[in-house]
Amino acid sequence: MIKKSVQLYINFSFILMIIVICREISLPAILGVFTTNRHVALLSDFGAPGMPTRNLFKHWEFIDGILFVLGIPFYYQYLKPISNKYAKLFAVLVIIYGIGDCLFSALFDYSGSYFANWHSGLHAFGSLVGCSALFIANCLLILLLLFDNQLHFVKLFVGTQLISMVACIFCLFLESYPLVASSLQIIGLDGLYIPLLVLGLSAGIKNLRLCVLID
Repeated sequence: MIKKSVQLYINFSFILMIIVICREISLPAILGVFTTNRHVALLSDFGAPGMPTRNLFKHWEFIDGILFVLGIPFYYQYLKPISNKYAKLFAVLVIIYGIGDCLFSALFDYSGSYFANWHSGLHAFGSLVGCSALFIANCLLILLLLFDNQLHFVKLFVGTQLISMVACIFCLFLESYPLVASSLQIIGLDGLYIPLLVLGLSAGIKNLRLCVLID
């Protein structure tokens, strides 16, 4: 019974990943409602002391960090037949993103500058390590899917990662233009999420249909 429950969770954990990605994509629009007449240069500004969105942002990111960890088993199971070793590495990298970018953002205050104090520094460290880990995970995913001859995914994911990389680089240099910088950061992050979202929707729904037919 326990073994069956665990397998059921693994088979449908992609739903948690889809939920958390939709939450992350919608976060700027939802929190923007509470920051009228003020543009933020970085999404971390939503959690800065004195911002009306601070508590909502921190709770939101804490939940999302947990969901990223809980949502990864399906992806490991999907990639395991291609390469067990690299499927494990992919899962670890996504978990690092959940901890670094989401949980660190929730636990350590951002004070308007990444170098303002120790907790802003830890916030910055978590974001840098987390986003780098997710980018590497996506590159690894592309290689695994290329090896498995899933070229339709490969072409799409290569394009999204290039767009994401360019957007994130320009975001760093345009921080003095809040609206432009925040827009570029959103594009960059959404580009990082697309491989997990698309693979989850495609492979996960196929898996769901298969389970229904077997039952």
